[in-house]
Amino acid sequence: KYDITPTYGNAINSLNENWSEPKNLGSPVNTLYDEFYPSIASNGNLYFTRDNTSLKNKDDIYFSEFKDSQYREPIVLPNSINSEGYEYNAFIAPDESFLIYGCYNKSGGFGSGDLYISFHDKTGWTPAKNLGEPINSDKMDYCPFVDLKTSTLYFTSKMDNTTTKFEKPLKIDDLFEELNKYDNGLSRLYSISIETLLKSKVTN
Repeated sequence: KYDITPTYGNAINSLNENWSEPKNLGSPVNTLYDEFYPSIASNGNLYFTRDNTSLKNKDDIYFSEFKDSQYREPIVLPNSINSEGYEYNAFIAPDESFLIYGCYNKSGGFGSGDLYISFHDKTGWTPAKNLGEPINSDKMDYCPFVDLKTSTLYFTSKMDNTTTKFEKPLKIDDLFEELNKYDNGLSRLYSISIETLLKSKVTN
C-alpha cells in the first residue's frame, strides 16, 4: 500500500537543514488503493497516480486542487490523457501548461512504456502526443522531470541493451558490484533538450 507522504525542508539549504517527519496527506488524496509519484504545480495543485483496482481502468493520473490550504477531492484526468490501460508518473509544469507522463503498451507506441505530452489550453487537456524517438524506445521509458530553465527533460529508461552472462553464480559482494556498474543493463537516467517542442506549442 503506497500513500503520498510529503516532507518539508529548506529548498535552498536542504543538504544542510533538517527535514520534517513525513506527514500522510490522508483523505481525500490517499485511499485504500495505491497513490504514488506526486507532482505539484506552483499553486499547490497536486497530480499523482492512483491504482484503483475497483475500476475498469488500471493506473490513472488524478488531479487534486489545493484550495483554502487543503486538498480537494481528486478527479481523474480526461480521456485525452487516461485510457483503459496504464497511465502513471506524471510531471506537471509549474504553471500547469503541460503534463508529461508514462503510458504502458499503448496502441501506436514503441512498445512497453512510452512518454507522452499533453498541453493545457482554453478547451482543456489536448490529446496526448507520443514524444517519439530518441526519447522513447521499445523498452520501458518512464519517470519524467523537466528543468524549465534549460528546457531539459530528464527521464529513466531501460533502452540500454547491455547483457551480462556469468559462468557461475555470483557471491553477494560481487552481485552488488555488478549492480552498481554503469553498464549493468538496467535502468539509466537520460537527458535531452525539449526546447523546440515547448516553443512550438507557444507559437502555435
